[in-house]
Amino acid sequence: MKNTAKAKGIIKLLKQGYSPKEITQRMDASYNYAWTLQKQMATEKAAAKAAKETIIEPKPEPEVKAKEEEVDKVLDERESQYGSYMQSADTAIKIKGAMHNAIARNDLHLYPDQLVSLDMIAMKISRIVNGNPSYRDSWLDIAGYAMLVADRLQGKVR
Repeated sequence: MKNTAKAKGIIKLLKQGYSPKEITQRMDASYNYAWTLQKQMATEKAAAKAAKETIIEPKPEPEVKAKEEEVDKVLDERESQYGSYMQSADTAIKIKGAMHNAIARNDLHLYPDQLVSLDMIAMKISRIVNGNPSYRDSWLDIAGYAMLVADRLQGKVR
């Protein structure tokens, strides 16, 4: 805002609650000028309020703790079926490494669905050998990833 004496006088009247129309009647100022100063004041006030709200601590989200507890519960359930995540990850990386080395060595060019299916099957195998080998879903997942590729090779794309 301008720091002229006229602007200061208008701002003072605006702060006292006078409208731009009333200000033009009291002072030698155009309605547009008083109205523009009023809008600038409102914008600055809103920006200051927003900045203050941003600086003040954010409102805590009670749902976050519940979501974290949900995730912990799911992770604990997965560990009971698949074993330690670190052990499974280590085994899966070794299986994938062997597969990808063979692919490179043999100069094979696999489609994306074939590569992803092989990677997912490697992960499922690592879960079986590090966790519960009798968990049926792991075996069905392996069959499912293999079936997706087999179907696509026969023209049935899912």
